Amino acid sequence: MATDDLQQLAARLRADALNRVFGAIRFWRFAVVRPHDQAFELLSVAVDGDRLDLELRHASGAGSSSLLSVWAPAGLSIGPAGVAIAAAERLRFDDNEAWLGGADYRIRTPRGEGGFAVAGADALTLET
Repeated sequence: MATDDLQQLAARLRADALNRVFGAIRFWRFAVVRPHDQAFELLSVAVDGDRLDLELRHASGAGSSSLLSVWAPAGLSIGPAGVAIAAAERLRFDDNEAWLGGADYRIRTPRGEGGFAVAGADALTLET
């Protein structure tokens, strides 16, 4: 994605999703944060090269913020149910990381590592 396009994507997120609270975070349908197990508020959005960085804070306000990074994001949609990024090369949030490998993606979490078919799934979803 061109830098200008990435800046536009970041600007849309700032305008339409900043301070929203999300109760689930998914990498290609894999629940990195299980639905409504915890909730996170989107505090800020930054661009660094081809990477989009989303700063999230636990909705309770406790603890320090975390960074959700998305490399080469494309295809943003924002609606009442949340935010989705259709495609990405790599995603990272805390100790969770996923990356593309052809038609599959690999994911590493504190619980282990595995691989799954992308099968048309959005790369990232933040669900309200």
